[in-house]
Amino acid sequence: PNYILSKRLQHWRAMVARADGHVASSNVSPSTATSSVTSNASFAAAYGGMHIFRPMEVAYQELSLSLMGALLIHDLRNPKSAANPATPLPHPLCLFQATGFHGGIWRCPYSITSIGVPSAIKYYLTVFRPQILAAMAAAASLVQYGIVGSLPWPVGALLRLVPAAVIAPLAALAQALSVPF
Repeated sequence: PNYILSKRLQHWRAMVARADGHVASSNVSPSTATSSVTSNASFAAAYGGMHIFRPMEVAYQELSLSLMGALLIHDLRNPKSAANPATPLPHPLCLFQATGFHGGIWRCPYSITSIGVPSAIKYYLTVFRPQILAAMAAAASLVQYGIVGSLPWPVGALLRLVPAAVIAPLAALAQALSVPF
């Protein structure tokens, strides 16, 4: 709530300053993967997978800083800029629309709150793909072993590559438990 309130106050102040005849440059920046944002694992994961929801894109800090600096110069130097109080606007909120760089969020058919979890899932599936595949293979091997009583042939072939010193304790344990090995 504090962040939302501070942003609303900033926008209200810019609209009041423009109405009083001052140049008011208040541009909307894109979602930016700054170090403070991505230090939160949930945000990092959501930002990491957000690109699957086109046209949504997350900008890196360097791009966002350069872009916002260029828009500030534009607002200060261009007499036709929405920041200039002499430029007529159909509505005071058009001040933020004219040069807002939204990164696709204004055109995305989904709300930002609805794409966070699917984006994070996509990120985790991409990052942890080898571990997920290994866990699935281990689960399938256990199911086959429980049903048929033997390991799948790739697992057996891999076990033959393991040194006998490592296999001996496992074989002794299997024999003690009356499990075929």
